[in-house]
Amino acid sequence: MCHFIFSTQIGDIPYGQLKSYKEIAAAIQRPRAYRFVGSTLAINPYPILIPCHRVIRSDSSFGRFGGGAELKRKLIEMEARYNSSFVP
Repeated sequence: MCHFIFSTQIGDIPYGQLKSYKEIAAAIQRPRAYRFVGSTLAINPYPILIPCHRVIRSDSSFGRFGGGAELKRKLIEMEARYNSSFVP
């Protein structure tokens, strides 16, 4: 299940766009598993290759990130600057 989340759901989030943990859970047909999604992303061994920083909480707050909340915020802001279609 972890591999499925990494390879199909997270890897498919376009540069500069965001999805919520809840949206990912719904996409894997487990709408109440948003905490599982968050826990799975917390152990992502390849955070640059598998862009888990593009997944945020449903309330639009950043949530936690293995590299720290400040790095997650900076990555999201950097992608937003280079993607004109980005809307937080």
